[in-house]
Amino acid sequence: MQTGKKRALDLILTLDYELYGDGSGDVFETMIKPTHDFLNMCGKYNIKSTIFFEIMEYLQIDAEWNKGNRMNYSENPAKAIKDQIISAHNSGHDIQLHIHPHWINAKFENEKWCPDSRYWKLTKVPDQADKNFPLGLEELLGLGKESLEALLKSVDPMYQCNIFRAGGYCITPSEKIVRSLKNLGFIADSSVIPGAYLNNQYYYYDFEKLPIGSPYWWVDTSVDEPVSNPKNFLELPVFARKIKRYKKYDLQRVRIALKNRSANITKIKDKVEGNQSIVDKVKFFLEEECLTWDFCLFSEKKMNDYLKLAWKIAEETNHDFHPFILIGHSKEFLLPANLERFIRKNRELNYLTLKDAVSKINNFN
Repeated sequence: MQTGKKRALDLILTLDYELYGDGSGDVFETMIKPTHDFLNMCGKYNIKSTIFFEIMEYLQIDAEWNKGNRMNYSENPAKAIKDQIISAHNSGHDIQLHIHPHWINAKFENEKWCPDSRYWKLTKVPDQADKNFPLGLEELLGLGKESLEALLKSVDPMYQCNIFRAGGYCITPSEKIVRSLKNLGFIADSSVIPGAYLNNQYYYYDFEKLPIGSPYWWVDTSVDEPVSNPKNFLELPVFARKIKRYKKYDLQRVRIALKNRSANITKIKDKVEGNQSIVDKVKFFLEEECLTWDFCLFSEKKMNDYLKLAWKIAEETNHDFHPFILIGHSKEFLLPANLERFIRKNRELNYLTLKDAVSKINNFN
């Protein structure tokens, strides 16, 4: 329990930079423009964020353009992505690795991207390349790291890609993934939602036994098995609280979902996969869900509710440093007014990057 002067509250804005999971979306409308607005807002309030860059998607788009396929674009989308990521890095934002393996076998067919949904989960990637997937797990993670470092070391020779986020939070069971990340020199992961569980055809993660509100923990072999002694790998979870699933669908979320109705309906169907009867589907929406603090999808009221809980946790914590990680997606940063009002009304908050947070944690230990 902290006593005396009220501590500062540290928030980390993390942005997953990508198209929709089904491959749909215009690069300029779902990535470039909203991220431009996000970065401008960050610049206005001197905020530094962490951007998790879906590098495999970028590599596929770049390869397709270089083959002469314009993909219905009048200008090179891969160059626009590269230029924006470099600009964000040069402005002090932290750029780290995000991977959805289903992009590895993706094809551009019938005027759209068709990812290989068999490999939506990182845990489906084989240990070694086989006839269905051309890379082993460590090769895939290594390719992501090397590609991102090649892009940013062209402007900053000191840049390191060493923090990871798995697509769709699908990182459990994580023993093989953690081992590969460590072998490649990664120092941290941010793929966990304490208290959350989901299991269907496309999603699987099980973090139910992890206590909600933990700011970070050390990892030896698995992200969901904290160890007491400091090791060389950290888990920094996304902050979440339990809420009835249907309550997350407020006006803000629905308005943004309607911007790409087809992709979002598909996403909801994927998450209720396996609940065959109407009764089961209703039960799914009446269940509690660990809802992440999403600065793109949250109304101002939800932002304030989560902030109150964060203050309470911070006042009771036994940690010298207790950051709270928020999440957003470039494709969903479409109604930014709520976030800007939140920032303006809460000037006492500190914002830092995951890279900064890892450095602080290591200094405390």
